[in-house]
Amino acid sequence: MAYLDNANSTPVDERVIEAMLPYFREHVGTAGLELSHSRDVAAVRGLESARKTIAASIGADPREIVFTSGATESNNLGIRGAALANRARGDHIITSAVEVQSVLRTCKALEADGFEVTVLGVDEYGMVDPSALEEVIRDTTVLVSVQHANGEIGTLQPVEEIGRITSEHGVLFHMDATHSYLRVPIDVTTLPVDLTTFDAHHIHGPKGIGALYIRRGTKIRRIMEGGDEERRLRPGVENIPGAVGFARAVELWDPADNERIAALQDYLAAKIAETLTDYRLTGHPTRRVPHIFSMVVEQVEGESMLVHLDTEGFAVSTGSACSSKTLQGSHVLKAVGLPPEISHGSLRVSLSRFNTQAEIDAFVEALVPTVERLREFSPLRGGQYFAYEGGEDDHPHDLPEEEW
Repeated sequence: MAYLDNANSTPVDERVIEAMLPYFREHVGTAGLELSHSRDVAAVRGLESARKTIAASIGADPREIVFTSGATESNNLGIRGAALANRARGDHIITSAVEVQSVLRTCKALEADGFEVTVLGVDEYGMVDPSALEEVIRDTTVLVSVQHANGEIGTLQPVEEIGRITSEHGVLFHMDATHSYLRVPIDVTTLPVDLTTFDAHHIHGPKGIGALYIRRGTKIRRIMEGGDEERRLRPGVENIPGAVGFARAVELWDPADNERIAALQDYLAAKIAETLTDYRLTGHPTRRVPHIFSMVVEQVEGESMLVHLDTEGFAVSTGSACSSKTLQGSHVLKAVGLPPEISHGSLRVSLSRFNTQAEIDAFVEALVPTVERLREFSPLRGGQYFAYEGGEDDHPHDLPEEEW
């Protein structure tokens, strides 16, 4: 079995699990405001040590780190919390068409609260044009939310330029760094970003723990009610074992692994170029994270490739993890201009430090005959796309007509 879906989630490092175990078995207290015994003290020490480690990884002050349940909650808190807290300054939000659903849907939900949202388009590589951003900023713009790296096609956004523009206009900048954290250097002492999202399970840490960086002085409001934990911004008992595991995953991260993974991605691209026909790469060719390789294979459905490759022992994905569970096509590939008959053939291979060149060789050896077999029976063969022929009242997918 070869796990090649690390942009979805990564296997937890055994050393991370070992670091967490004492906080399940021995240091079982909580980190509430009122410490009652030594086990609470040990729990607080573990939590705050983890906070310092994670803060140091991006050049932040530990007081600027708030633990959450993961990237989805961090995006919700960062966007909604900042927008509501700064509403007196304005009611306009800007985001991009290739953001994850936790960003897009949070922005959409804020429209019901009276905010206006502008969604920026992207180029063929999925990249935002900073000049287009500057054109749509208004006096009432309160927040810009643009990801650092796209988790589906791997493109890195020009966040330095975006941050410069937002700073000049006095607008808050939120950046989702879920797929770039530790893989691309982030230093908040030089990068003009006010809020940054990241989590543990994409870096060989546990699921259910994430963090939001909040630059000191940034006005933000909590979005859940309860106690005063996590700087009064995230009520509820902290996930202390998760935070400790998160920090241990950060400590174990070796920047040299990024170079090895990037070389492995280049090797994969070269092997596919030698053996596969009628496909195209997606995402920017050079401005991209080292671990995500994405392409669309023509005349084949991505779901069919996924199933066949899984039976061969290879875990990969089609489209983003958040969209591939639906029958609708990828909103990211739609945003970069790919038609449905092409975008439905998407395939993403995402790598980690545990992957090997032998696994890549075996994967390509399985992929090529799989694609050839599927093309023999594909309704997309020869560029023909099967349109649905049922009546208006019995369309099986309940999609808008333009997405049939």
